[in-house]
Amino acid sequence: MSAPTIDQPVATVDFRDRSGRRRRLVRALVIVLIASLAAAAVWVVGFSTVLAAKEVRVIGVEGVAADQVRSVAAIPVGVPLARIDTGRAQAAVLALPWVATAEVRRGWPGEVVIAVEARVAIAALDGSADAVDATGTAFTPLGRVDPALPRVRATGVGLATAMAVLSGLPDDLARRVASVAATTRDNVELTLRSGALVRWGSHDQADFKADVLRALLREKRDMYDVSAPELPTTFRS
Repeated sequence: MSAPTIDQPVATVDFRDRSGRRRRLVRALVIVLIASLAAAAVWVVGFSTVLAAKEVRVIGVEGVAADQVRSVAAIPVGVPLARIDTGRAQAAVLALPWVATAEVRRGWPGEVVIAVEARVAIAALDGSADAVDATGTAFTPLGRVDPALPRVRATGVGLATAMAVLSGLPDDLARRVASVAATTRDNVELTLRSGALVRWGSHDQADFKADVLRALLREKRDMYDVSAPELPTTFRS
């Protein structure tokens, strides 16, 4: 007779639980790695000198004008680009009276670029040292106003209209203008270098008026009225 046998419990291994622990460990390591990389990126961009401003470059103007732009922009060299207040710098440059447009942008990895468009003087404001651009904006230029520019006597809407007329003249006519005056948008008058007066009127029909005036100038007169170009008149004293 054989001896009775006793069944021993068989130990079982739950491989699914081990696999789950491994996945959780890997996920935790990935999260730690991502967080570390993000922290390193924040430090490099925002706090280290790796991506700091090493140069401030001005485009659009040069010489004294560029130096003035750099001065008022006050970009701190050595400060990380991400921490530079480009909005403040842009507002400071736009406050310069001779600046028409300005944009301050970061040039990675180590420069700040300031793009500037200067106002172009097309006339000198009568009775002052200011110049006027094509939009009718009076401004103080960096240097002396060109004495060859026409003088303008106007303010407000009259100034804007006078400059629109002057800037729209063909070159051959613009060179003849010594001064321009206006009090409203409808009564622009040009004084030619010959001393003759041109009653231009409003800015309407500018090309037609220029053609008519060019034809009338073939005859020497003291006054040319092209405010109604369909019926122009002249006067000779």
